[in-house]
Order: sequence, then C-alpha cells, then structure tokens
Amino acid sequence: MSETSHHGHLGGSAGLKAGAISLGGDFVASVATVAPSSSVAFTLALLLGFSGLATPLAVLVVGVAMLFVSFGYAQMNKWKPSAGAPYVWVGRAVGPTAGIGTGMISVVASTVANIGNITLAGAYFLAVIFPSSTFPSIVTWLVAAIIMAVLIWLAIRGIRPSIVVQTAFIVIEYGAIISFVVLALIHELSHAAPGVHGPSWSYFTINGGFGGFRGLAEAAVVCGFLYAGWEAPLVLGEESSNAKINPGRAAILGTAFLTIWYTFLMVVFQGVSSQGDLVKHGADVLAYAGQILVPGFWGRALPLAVLVAVIGTTQMQMTEPSRILYAMARDRLIPAIFGRVSLKHSTPWWAITFLGVIPPIALIPYLLNTSASRAIGYIISASGLLYLAMYCIIALSCVWFSRAEIIARKGKALLTAGLLPLAGGLFNLVIFIYGLKTQGSTIALVALAGLVVCVVIAFIVRARARQEAFFTSRGGKDEPASAEAPVPAAEMD
Repeated sequence: MSETSHHGHLGGSAGLKAGAISLGGDFVASVATVAPSSSVAFTLALLLGFSGLATPLAVLVVGVAMLFVSFGYAQMNKWKPSAGAPYVWVGRAVGPTAGIGTGMISVVASTVANIGNITLAGAYFLAVIFPSSTFPSIVTWLVAAIIMAVLIWLAIRGIRPSIVVQTAFIVIEYGAIISFVVLALIHELSHAAPGVHGPSWSYFTINGGFGGFRGLAEAAVVCGFLYAGWEAPLVLGEESSNAKINPGRAAILGTAFLTIWYTFLMVVFQGVSSQGDLVKHGADVLAYAGQILVPGFWGRALPLAVLVAVIGTTQMQMTEPSRILYAMARDRLIPAIFGRVSLKHSTPWWAITFLGVIPPIALIPYLLNTSASRAIGYIISASGLLYLAMYCIIALSCVWFSRAEIIARKGKALLTAGLLPLAGGLFNLVIFIYGLKTQGSTIALVALAGLVVCVVIAFIVRARARQEAFFTSRGGKDEPASAEAPVPAAEMD
C-alpha cells in the first residue's frame, strides 16, 4: 500500500476523500458512536441506583442539554468544516493553545473510552457464543485483540465502507432491541411477576425516584458518558457532501433521536423486574432482562445487540480522533507521521493504527492484575467527565465566536448560535463540576489529571511549533491554518 504524509488539498488524491458520505452517513456516524444499546446496558443499573424510577427524567434533561450543544457545533461547522474541528474552532474563538488542548481532550476521551469498549467486546463476544462457559484472561484478550485488528483494517479501508458496516450493525442492533421492547411492554403491562411495573408519567417527576434532586444530579453526571460521541460527524466534515451543512445537521438530528430513544429505552427496561434486581446485575442488566423475557437461546439476542453496539462504537471512537491527529499533523503541530494518508483508501492509516493498538495493550494489565484493573476502571469512568468538559468548551466557544453575529442579526442567530449553545454549555459545566465532587476523589483526580495532561501537551506543541501558520498567521486566532498548504517534497513517502 502506498501512503503519503499529507498537509495539502482537502479533496486531492493525497488527502481525505471529499464527498464520501451523505447526510445519512453522517447521521449513522452520530448514532453509531454513541451505541445506545451498550450504553443502556452499562449505565441503567447505575442510573437506577442514583435516581430510581426518575431515571428517564435525568436522561431526558441531559439529552436536551446535549441537543442545545449540538446547535453550537453546527454553527461552527458552517464556518469551517474540518477534520480537526475541536482544535480549529476553539483555536479561532479563544486562542490556538486552548484549541489544541480541546482537540487533545477529544483524542484522550475517545481513546480512554475505547479501552473500556474493547474490554467489554471480548467478554461479551465469548458470553454470547458460549454463555455457560468461563475462559482464562488470555482468551478474552485474544478475542478483543482480533476484534480490534478487524476494526483497524475496516477503518483504514475508508469512511464509506465503514459507514456501510455501521449501518448493518444498526439494523441488527435495533432489530433485536425493538423486538425486546415489544416483549418487555407485554411483560410489564401483564404484571407477569412481583416488582414488574408498566410505564408511568411519574418517571418524569423528581418524586418518581428515591434520590430526589441530588440523585438526579448524580445521574446526570453518568449521562455525560451515556451520550458521549454524538459529535462524531463534525470531524468528518471534509469527507461529507454539503460539508458546511450535513455534519452539523446530522449531529442535531442524532442528539434529538438519541434523547427520545434513550428516554424510551429507560422507561421500558427499568420496569422488567424489581429495581433491586436490576441494580444487582450491573453491566449485565440487559442480558438479565433478555433471559426474563425470552429464556434460553433466543434470550441471547439482547446481549448480541449490546455486542454489536460495542463493536460499532469502538470503530467510530477510533475513527474520530484519527481525523483530529491527522489535521494536527497537516498543520505541522505534531509529528508528520500522524498525517500519513493511504493513497488507495484516503484515510489516515497511521493515526488509525496508533489509536487502535492502544486499547489492546492497555487491556493486558487490566486482565492480569487487580490493581491495574482498578486503575484502568478509574480512567474509563473519568472519560465521561472529559466529554462533559469538551462539550462545555466548544459550546461556549461558539457563543464567543458568534457574538458579533448574535448582536447584529438577533433572531435565529440569537437562538441557534447564542442562547441554545450557552444553555447547553453551562449545563455541561455545572454537571462536570458536580461530577468532580460526587464521582469519588480518585475518578475526579484522574479526570483533572487528564485535563492537565491535555493542557501540558498544548503548551508543548506551542513551544515546538510556534512558527507554524496556526500560531503565527490569522490561522490560530482569526482564521485557522489553511488546509491547502503545499506538501514539502521531503515529507512524501
């Protein structure tokens, strides 16, 4: 395969493939990255422990806040579709160093989340195929590593085939989930067993849960992880048709859909058994629900949906940061190797491979050592807080960036570029701060350490590349570095 380090034309043969995906593909990227089935499986029990049967209210409120933030993302994308969206946008609105720090938050949060994803992918695959068997850690690692290798290969082959596979995953996932939703509603409305209860409007009141307002606030922090990833189409702007409109529109549609879908799933699945039993089953809660609704072989269709969702989100959460690293290398902010693009597939193959090998490597100590397992668990838990910080920064940056337009035009700009992103950004800030106080001192320290690392990297990049256009021209402050700079011959493979 031929590759080249590219700093050049957006649509050129050596760069990303312009117009590779449509609005539908962008929407699939938004939904697939979030992976609703697996996210519900991993968080339902935890959310019930915080907010009880008022969990749907917490999920709805956070979803609306994320929808508000998505308007800010869409506004920035109208100005500059870019593979390096987070760092380019914040670099323009606030300053280049802040922009690079925000871009690194996105890279770190996605990669850390993928450590958790690949950990679960191996275990879930074995549980679905061999439900009554146990396996040594080395088998789980080998399965997880093989899954990741296949996903790296798929991601390198191009964004279009990746979206085709993601669409197939969604069909499988949603087919299984919808079937079980129907069964769950029949089960609940017939009150088939003690503790089973049908949907109720009381779920949307604070009195519906036992945690009160504090419980809802703690659940809202967890929802930061639940919704993480909806922004994926924004880094695909250079590969999208109608680049200034479709990625932002897909993010808005994606968060709106996910808010409704998540809320509905919480309403349905929290009623299949008693609250105590659901909480007791933790991350296996959907597997437990599947066996209640359809005992035996067919009950495994629900954990299969979770497995498919985990595999889908793993691939997309590797694809998203690979574009950011590629864009940074193109702007000569980080080593040029991260900007190497496959001439055949138009993908940043080196960045994809680098990001793809990290989770399996991190999985080795996770499986072999209890202390390492606990430490990595803290890191994964902190990824939700990192996402909250990133959403807050970009939403508020949008408001600052658009302030002149908001004042001049008022009307629609006041709403979509001003009030909605401001409300969403401040909400994310509040639950981020609240999460630092309530998620446990270790998780809070890990999250803060992650932010500090991203800031330190930003200053290192500034010291190393301060003469590059992103810092010296209007590129960092008023206009990001041109994506059409020529490629030095010495940097071609």
